[in-house]
Amino acid sequence: MENCRFCKIIKGDRLDEEIVYEDESFIVLTDKFRKTSIGAICLLIPKLHLDNILELPNEHSQKMVPMLNLVSKAMYKAFGNKGIRIWTAVNKEAGQSIFHCHLHIVPCNSLKDRIIANFPGIYDLKRRILKFGNNKLNQNLNFKLAEKLRNQIKLIKNEHQI
Repeated sequence: MENCRFCKIIKGDRLDEEIVYEDESFIVLTDKFRKTSIGAICLLIPKLHLDNILELPNEHSQKMVPMLNLVSKAMYKAFGNKGIRIWTAVNKEAGQSIFHCHLHIVPCNSLKDRIIANFPGIYDLKRRILKFGNNKLNQNLNFKLAEKLRNQIKLIKNEHQI
């Protein structure tokens, strides 16, 4: 899709994006606007443009869970988090803002992390009101968090010969 932000990233428009992992079917990147107290929030995005998860073909669904497991295990090792929240939204009424299927993988260690995971719109609104101008995370911090994940993903893949 021409105006889809995720399609642009998939096609190579990756300025300021931290790609954690990529294969022929998916791309995983950090959320450059939010993080939790413990680490980076990741977005697991199918390369095939679909509006939401309900449109995901079985072939992609079967590949998504192992990818989700890989990223989640890497988060535990990279950040030492105690929990992970996995969520998606289907349609505007449920809070979907980018109409390209994606899952949010959120490392959690605290009540604040759960609030960020459960109510990202409220968290974003607070952030927009209190901080004017550029609301992106510090690029260096985002890189460091992404690098921890990339390193753990490589280790896990090597250990399991994936």
